[in-house]
Amino acid sequence: MAELRYDILSGTYTIIASERAKRPNDFRAAQQHEDPVPDRDPGCPFCEGNENETPPEVHALRDSGKPDTPGWRVRVVPNKFPALRPAETAEIDSGMADIEVVPEVDDSSMYWRMPAIGAHEVVVETTKHNGTLGTYTVEDMAAVLETLKQRYRVLGDDKHIVYVQIFRNWGPEGGASLLHPHFQIIGLPLLPPEVSTELSRFSEYESKTGRCLMCDYIERETEKDERVAFKNREFIVLCPFASRFSFETLIVPRKHSVTFSELDNDKAVQLAEIFTSLFRAYEKMFSSLSYNIVFHTLPPPKRSRKQPADHWHIHVYPRLNVEAGLEKGAAVWINPTPPELAAQQFGGKG
Repeated sequence: MAELRYDILSGTYTIIASERAKRPNDFRAAQQHEDPVPDRDPGCPFCEGNENETPPEVHALRDSGKPDTPGWRVRVVPNKFPALRPAETAEIDSGMADIEVVPEVDDSSMYWRMPAIGAHEVVVETTKHNGTLGTYTVEDMAAVLETLKQRYRVLGDDKHIVYVQIFRNWGPEGGASLLHPHFQIIGLPLLPPEVSTELSRFSEYESKTGRCLMCDYIERETEKDERVAFKNREFIVLCPFASRFSFETLIVPRKHSVTFSELDNDKAVQLAEIFTSLFRAYEKMFSSLSYNIVFHTLPPPKRSRKQPADHWHIHVYPRLNVEAGLEKGAAVWINPTPPELAAQQFGGKG
């Protein structure tokens, strides 16, 4: 029988359609074999040797060479077609220069707007055009995570940026416009509603219990051991109780940590182990999987007089479900793969 489940982190609902439970092989689109991808594509702006096809790099991990030349392992460049622009380069209407970030809830907010000031960067995570998270070494992945952390800190210091969003789009259903593997980082001039909702739920739980919502969630899920996909000393991968997407996962520090910027070298290696193990499993189950990775982490400290309750985490959303009328109209999701079944399919708790 189908169940209606409630997600304590987001306050949303999911219908777990157990009677039509789907395993990896049931998703035909995710099993389609594409033509082999080359190690290097001469026409790809992110491939090594094509550095002049991107804006000048702002950060790189290099084995050799000068900026904007070959010899890099991880390279960060401004997005060539940014969604937001730095204040110094943006054309700001003088009448919009001093608009408040949060509009008042009255008639004046009906047509509220402000300049799209911020940052939009691309983290080219490998020189290999055919690289995937499941083929990286732990060392490779740790270097990517270290780069993401460094750019998170730099963008968080910008006075115009309120929230730094790290994400990765993969595959056509995941919204990826270029095949070469890359993360993106966007610095927003506001706190996104979904993050704000999560923070509010953390704060409400803490005010009622005196404890961290995520810490309690991890403790109970570890005890039940029904939805644990992977774990090591520092991190755990859960298939959330009210997963909105088939084979959705949640990566969480096992010890309380409020921000991704606290990641030290040892934890970066531990997180890299989790990433490579998880995505090797995804790539074994699905030969052509589209997905989104989304980091949810505390806004930069300068934006908070009092540190909000939070426990940073990473969502992985495989794009196996079709978002239709119920999802778009009511924000109630139908998931044909119970998370308990998904966790069994991963089979690698560590």
